[in-house]
Amino acid sequence: MGRGPMEQRAVVRCAEGHLFSTTTFPMQNLGAARLGPGRLIRCPQCGRLRSSVPADVSELSGAQLARAMRLEAVEFLA
Repeated sequence: MGRGPMEQRAVVRCAEGHLFSTTTFPMQNLGAARLGPGRLIRCPQCGRLRSSVPADVSELSGAQLARAMRLEAVEFLA
């Protein structure tokens, strides 16, 4: 998957507690479809559509962070 100059990676945690990464688009976070502080993202670990929020990376071990960066969500809805 190609990444453009405006794309950034973020580590998020789904409602089930799974950690993974997703692409964020800084200039497109203001849409009306946004539901509270989270986003609806298909979790790559369980395959379910889940509300996901940014993870506090300062609380993650190096191994947790590395694994989350390898697990990439490719689909988000809001």
